[in-house]
Amino acid sequence: MPRISVLIPSYKPEAYVEHCLESIEQQTLSKSLFTVYIALNGPKEKFESFLTGLLGSYSFNFRYYYLPEPSVSSARNFLIDNSGEEFLTFIDDDDCITPNYLKSLLDVSDDDVLGVGNVFNFNTNPSERKESYIGKAFLNVNDVENLNFKSRKFFSSACGKLIHRSMIDGVRFDNNLAVGEDSLFMAKISRNVRAIRKVRTDACYLVFERKGSATRKEINKIDEMNRIIYLLKAYCSMLLKKDYDKVFVLTRVAATLMHGRRLLRW
Repeated sequence: MPRISVLIPSYKPEAYVEHCLESIEQQTLSKSLFTVYIALNGPKEKFESFLTGLLGSYSFNFRYYYLPEPSVSSARNFLIDNSGEEFLTFIDDDDCITPNYLKSLLDVSDDDVLGVGNVFNFNTNPSERKESYIGKAFLNVNDVENLNFKSRKFFSSACGKLIHRSMIDGVRFDNNLAVGEDSLFMAKISRNVRAIRKVRTDACYLVFERKGSATRKEINKIDEMNRIIYLLKAYCSMLLKKDYDKVFVLTRVAATLMHGRRLLRW
């Protein structure tokens, strides 16, 4: 019985998606224990024929969907709703994972402990790794860390971890955000997370520093300020609820304000 849903949104995929899919093919975890769910969103052709052609060359189990709306949040929400395994993990189509990634995460995760992987960045070759801010945090926390100031950086991205489906409950990604939707989603599910547990250091999520990706596009100052205000309102509303750790939510407020401070310096 499969235990992990691997969820991949894909928008106008290019050759880099082969790195992603090949890294999934090379997993040491039995392919009977995970299913890949991939949703092409936005323009259909030539991208669908390219993507489905690639998928047909691999031996892992997969389900392919096409969604006309070009939205990573909508695609992720659709995949959450249309997958059913006990655990789920998000992988962006331009990123990849080491062969022991899924098995290592499954070994350390349960229904209230979030398994987290080591994270590196890369430019073109996944074997040429660069330091990442989450990777630095990985080295500075205990093997098991409660929800606290030290573990806050692991909640800035939905990728690089294994999430039990009960943690998500009814939470979904906010379609009003093109940037920052990960941190808000993770903050919302934090009430169901007792602790994080690290995998071995060589089980890694590898982030492609691709030009043109959502987090690396040129920023419009007005749009960015509106985004920051939107996020602050969302986090402040969480502070009024009893089931969220107030100190943890305040770390998200502080991080958002830091982005705003940098914006004002431009």
